[in-house]
Amino acid sequence: MLSIRDIAFVGCRLLALYFLYLAVAGVPQGLFALSSAFGEGRPQGVELFYEPSLWLVLALPILHLAMVLLLWFGARWLSSEVAAGAPEETSAWSPQSLLSVGVVLLGLVLLSFALPQVVFYLLFFAYGAEYADFFKFNALVSKAVQTLIGLGLIIGSGRIAGTIARLRRWQG
Repeated sequence: MLSIRDIAFVGCRLLALYFLYLAVAGVPQGLFALSSAFGEGRPQGVELFYEPSLWLVLALPILHLAMVLLLWFGARWLSSEVAAGAPEETSAWSPQSLLSVGVVLLGLVLLSFALPQVVFYLLFFAYGAEYADFFKFNALVSKAVQTLIGLGLIIGSGRIAGTIARLRRWQG
């Protein structure tokens, strides 16, 4: 039977594959930005805002690749940290332990989706985006709150699962 640590390990690897997909999907946009900035046959009407913004177009795929490396190569460490107090193997899963695993996976998903966006917005803000019309400060705040919620779900998964178990009367 699989342990909670094994399930967390598989979850990290699956998230890594998803971020690899996001990184590969962002490559055409980066190549278009590079060809627009440095290519001889630039399309008419395409203007680069300013030179530092060129690498910001490439920042999101790079951040996605960083998440791939972190989730793929750090899966063993992350799964052992997430499932630190869990038993190695169980013959039967209790509803509370399954719920705890689900809460941790939800926290990892929220954190891994929001963290690259937060870093991207912070980099964007650091390079003068406060003057750009398309920069939305509320998007940064939204992703920062999503990051905090993800961290809270990961850290408090046992407490959250215990509370839900008591509310559902799974435990006495």
